[in-house]
Amino acid sequence: MSTGKRVFSVVLSGLMILVLILSSACIMHEADHDCIGEGCSVCAHIAATLSFISSFALMTLVLFILSAHSADVRHRTFDAVPSHFRSAALVGWKVRLND
Repeated sequence: MSTGKRVFSVVLSGLMILVLILSSACIMHEADHDCIGEGCSVCAHIAATLSFISSFALMTLVLFILSAHSADVRHRTFDAVPSHFRSAALVGWKVRLND
């Protein structure tokens, strides 16, 4: 992985964590508001934020499972290939290219 991709991944991960922390702080701040009953905009905002956090947690779990599965599949498929087929280059097969 190149350095640019690593930096982008770290920045994106940091932003996601920051969004989750700020969402949780918003919920904690507005948890004891003066509710006006049905149609309360603060309650709707809290419900939307909780829904976002729940979907984010589910998305993170799915991505973790997929990355672990793909790493396992790559590891197993490489080990299943016989060693004389791993190098697909002609040099690896010791082929002479005479004119």
